[in-house]
Amino acid sequence: MLGVRLDDELESRLNALAVKQQRSKSFLAKQALRRFIEEEEQKHFENELTLARWEAYQTTGASISGDEVNEWLSSWGSDQEKPCPQQ
Repeated sequence: MLGVRLDDELESRLNALAVKQQRSKSFLAKQALRRFIEEEEQKHFENELTLARWEAYQTTGASISGDEVNEWLSSWGSDQEKPCPQQ
C-alpha cells in the first residue's frame, strides 16, 4: 500500500481527469505509475545495453562504418530494403 500526497493543482487536475474519463483517481494514478515505471525500466535497460556494447567495442574494436549504416538507412521503404548491417 502506498500513500501519495498531491499538491492542490495536481489533485485538481487528477479529479477533473477522473470525472472526464469516468474512472477513479486510484485507477488513473496506478496507470500513470505503471507507465512511468515501465519507461524508467526501459531507460535503465537501454543504458545497460549501451554500456555493454561500449565495453564490447573497447575489447574487440568491431564496428559498423557510417557508410554501411547510411546505405542501409537509404534503402528503408524501398522494394530493395537491405538487412541491418552486422559486425
